[in-house]
Amino acid sequence: MSASSLAHVTRSQPSSVGMAERQELVQGAFAALDGGDLGPFKELLSPDAKWVAIPQGDVVAETPTCANRDAILDRLGRLHKNGRRFRVGKMVEAGDRVAVEVTLQSPEWSDSVTLFRVFTFESSGDSVVRLNDCIDESYALQVLVA
Repeated sequence: MSASSLAHVTRSQPSSVGMAERQELVQGAFAALDGGDLGPFKELLSPDAKWVAIPQGDVVAETPTCANRDAILDRLGRLHKNGRRFRVGKMVEAGDRVAVEVTLQSPEWSDSVTLFRVFTFESSGDSVVRLNDCIDESYALQVLVA
């Protein structure tokens, strides 16, 4: 995606929930998770939210997913308990979606890993209905405007 396309994405019109507000909700949820508090993620996620991880091969059915908010919260809780930490970087917002640069750190890894996670909000609210993990910014920008 070109710089001019990205500029168009970042200038999209806000919905009833302001762009900065959605970014603050995501930032706050990750900050709380860093301290072991899942409450802000629970408030952020719709009960039927779905998390789709980075595809693991040619067979789409093998892509790891969490089917609802309870499964997502369970996964995040286990990751935190095992030492995984998330550092939020830049954010890009378009319409009902926010792409977030996330750097993952884990005690068993020799280095951190950076990916992008796209949060899709209800079109008229502040609840997240879908999370998509993306291998890089280019892919996240495609998901952002799809």
